[in-house]
Amino acid sequence: MGVAIGKLIEESKQKFEFNHTHKHKKFGFDAYNILYQFLTTIRGVDGEPLKNENGDITSHLNGLFYRMLNLLSNDIDVFFVYDGKSIDLKQKTQDERKSRKEIAKEHFKDAVLRGDLEDMNKFSKRITSIDEKIIEESKDLLKAMGISIINAPSEAEAQISYMTKENILDFTVSQDFDCLLFGSPNLVRNLTVSRKKKIPSKNVYVDINPEIIYLKETLEKLNISREKLIYLSMLIGTDFNDKVEGIGPKTALKLVLENNSFESIEKVLKEKNKVVNFDYKEIENIFLNPLISKNPEISKSEFDRNKIENILIDRFNFSQERVVNSLDKFITARTNSNKQKTIDKWF
Repeated sequence: MGVAIGKLIEESKQKFEFNHTHKHKKFGFDAYNILYQFLTTIRGVDGEPLKNENGDITSHLNGLFYRMLNLLSNDIDVFFVYDGKSIDLKQKTQDERKSRKEIAKEHFKDAVLRGDLEDMNKFSKRITSIDEKIIEESKDLLKAMGISIINAPSEAEAQISYMTKENILDFTVSQDFDCLLFGSPNLVRNLTVSRKKKIPSKNVYVDINPEIIYLKETLEKLNISREKLIYLSMLIGTDFNDKVEGIGPKTALKLVLENNSFESIEKVLKEKNKVVNFDYKEIENIFLNPLISKNPEISKSEFDRNKIENILIDRFNFSQERVVNSLDKFITARTNSNKQKTIDKWF
């Protein structure tokens, strides 16, 4: 879910485009976040995820293969970081998501009976989940593509943010703004999403472009500290607590600007009969002192065309022509790039 601070930091967003300065830079991807994107967006007209003739879901593999080939063509190093053990405070959020999925399942069944494609599409996305099978399949493909895998001890966002802050990685890639709360100096969004997005309930599409948000500039523009950004986020709700009723992003910002501590914010809220039903110190500690590995184990293999074809064509029945053509183009481009590097050394 993440924290809903997007509107507050709209002015902090900058356009992100690959250029020569990004070559060999290390990009850390929030694996679950990216997989969820593919599973919810790469679907048929009825809203169902892509499946092969055996009924196996292939949306995640489709997204990983074609989007990662495109990103790797920019000569960058890609690291996928997977979540580890979930934080206990997050259990309530997960339970609520599970409950909403059960409701969405009933709505989806009803939409199928009515033959309502729009509702089928809408509710099928809400019942999307990531199981161990999907996780292992994604890891198999990523390793075959030469992409590094890291298993975080807890929250992947916290692990990536730490590694970016310590210059182990150069960029944090996720759709969730939580990475800023975890202290990542930058956050790249929309790097793997479709470049067009449909407006809900309207037959209208808008352009979606990659963007980067720098934590330092964001805090300066809002005139707050990282701690206050965390306080602000707690007021409007995080993965670890419910929002304070009646408090939106703008009001939350006003409160943290006018008060130097969460105790004083809480006092103001009590005067207005607003209830804070969470331990702010515990949540603050999750963001400021997260469970991470300072020396994470990195699993990496070489790019292996035969393994990629075996996974996609033999195991999951992808179109042989499409897969082979895509790999041919990628390998040709990479070969030409390497030749040019060799030539450049002589001048």
